[in-house]
Amino acid sequence: MNNHTQSQESLAEGESMIDARQASYALRLPYYWFADPKMRAAKRIPHYQLSRLVRFRLSELEVWYRQNGRVCQAGKTGTEGNDD
Repeated sequence: MNNHTQSQESLAEGESMIDARQASYALRLPYYWFADPKMRAAKRIPHYQLSRLVRFRLSELEVWYRQNGRVCQAGKTGTEGNDD
């Protein structure tokens, strides 16, 4: 079943979709990662293209985040150079 179990697919079907700003806030990652098509491709962020809209499923983003945690932590903005 295309890398998903039956229960994951049934959960995803009833799950509402979120936009780039909501995804950024939920995962505490830079907004441009979700808004910029090149960044989404580079980071392999799971998303859905609905005409001109891009939407995400939070459950899929959470799995993606767990699998790519080190990459995600390294890319956070505002955490470098905080030594006073």
